Amino acid sequence: MLFCVKTPINKLYVFGMALLLAATLAGCGGGGGGGSAQMPEPTPMPTPTPQEQCEDAGGRWNANMTCTSAEDIEAERMAMVTAATKAAKTKDMAIMAELAQNTDATTPINAGLGGDAGLGADGAPGGGDDTYSLSISRDRTGTKVTIADSALAGDDDPKFMQAMDLGGGRTMHTRAMAADDDGNVVEEVVIVGTDIEVPTATAFAMVEGQALNARDLDATEDADGDGTPDNDFTALTIAAGADDVNLPKIMSPAFAAATGDTVTHTFDFDDAATTDEDEADEVAGTYNGAMGTYRCDGDVDCTVTLDGDGEVTAIGAGWVFTPDEGATSDVPDADHLHYGFWLKKTTDADGAVTYNEVETFASSSVAASGATSTVQGKATYAGGAVGVYVHKTFKTDGTYDASSGHFTADVSLMATFGQVPVSDTDNTGTIAPNLLNTVSGTIGNFMLSGDEEQMWSVDVQGAITESDGTASGTAKGGVGDGSFSATFHGDVTAAADGTVPQPGSVVGEFNAGFTNGSVAGGFGARKQ
Repeated sequence: MLFCVKTPINKLYVFGMALLLAATLAGCGGGGGGGSAQMPEPTPMPTPTPQEQCEDAGGRWNANMTCTSAEDIEAERMAMVTAATKAAKTKDMAIMAELAQNTDATTPINAGLGGDAGLGADGAPGGGDDTYSLSISRDRTGTKVTIADSALAGDDDPKFMQAMDLGGGRTMHTRAMAADDDGNVVEEVVIVGTDIEVPTATAFAMVEGQALNARDLDATEDADGDGTPDNDFTALTIAAGADDVNLPKIMSPAFAAATGDTVTHTFDFDDAATTDEDEADEVAGTYNGAMGTYRCDGDVDCTVTLDGDGEVTAIGAGWVFTPDEGATSDVPDADHLHYGFWLKKTTDADGAVTYNEVETFASSSVAASGATSTVQGKATYAGGAVGVYVHKTFKTDGTYDASSGHFTADVSLMATFGQVPVSDTDNTGTIAPNLLNTVSGTIGNFMLSGDEEQMWSVDVQGAITESDGTASGTAKGGVGDGSFSATFHGDVTAAADGTVPQPGSVVGEFNAGFTNGSVAGGFGARKQ
């Protein structure tokens, strides 16, 4: 029998005790059982799968069960960088062409949306945009930007489609042509920025064209004693005919084209011969979004005609619309700016991209100010810009890689108009003569595609032409002299007291060069 004892370790017996302990521990195993303890065999490491081997080596495992090595991935990346650089260089050339267009005395204006296709129908340079149109609207569900080309309006012609909502009032629109015999595909890209706002809910009768001009049909009060009911003017007379402006505002479940064909509905009027009975038809509906009631208030039956799509195309005489109490109509934002760029590019059969042309544009829904010769003082304007860029990354050997895309930026301008006299008796003025009719400011806080910040800044300096309320000058980013052009918008007619308002907004275009890139864009800014 084996006994387990714990013996203090003594230096004189270290070696012997070690032998004893080795024999003792073999039989003591903590469970009291006999036999010898065996060390477990080590578990063999699993063999890496081909995918693991590929990825451990920095490669990319593909869907077809093949591995692209790290070396090949780097070669692909370099090929993409090279292709992007080649494409960016062509965009850089297009931006420089836009600069030349701004400064060339023979073509002092930009071709704008649609590009420069030579002389337009009016014989003016840069008439290539004569067939293009851009419209902007906004309801409570969002903003709609429509770009059309009357030269390609057929059902089978390619159309501009919204490709992306970029946020901040910016949308991207594209149109691609069919590939030619060599496999080249021409594509147009437009990015539009706008500050249009949500419509304003306005009391029905306060909306232009919606003044209540028909008496309360149920009124019986005769306060003036003239023998006829008082005219409370609580209904709107619906003009008869086919009015493309007002007909789309008319809606009612009773006005429906159930068959899909053109249909005319007829409704009864109130027969004056039956004084104790009201036969006039009344139907619930909306006018310009306001809830209310349509009533046939004429001396003959009232009619409504609809096309196969259910749209009202004509309405007969006799209709009036009574809005519900508190009813409102949405009034669209009639004072909004838009600005951006149009470009054309070609992708060949091998996927190489060439940018053929870049054009910028800017405008306002409000008429241009015109002559600003009577406007006085200084005004600050702030807003935004949208455009295209080329960004260069230089290497130690002086060569560079380049990328390109679209940008947003902030605009801050100071416009100094005419002199402000010191007083009624002192006309020396409060503004230095060299500042009169000038514009200065900066375009900065550039944000490139992919939310990449870029510390570029453009210094704007120019002169205002009093005769037409435009401005032009230089836009300097550090390399060469870029250019800018602008137009002031908003009424500058003198008020009854002689006060002349300053323009409410300014829109324009600019381009500039930097040590590591170039830009071209449109901008819009409002008086602060």
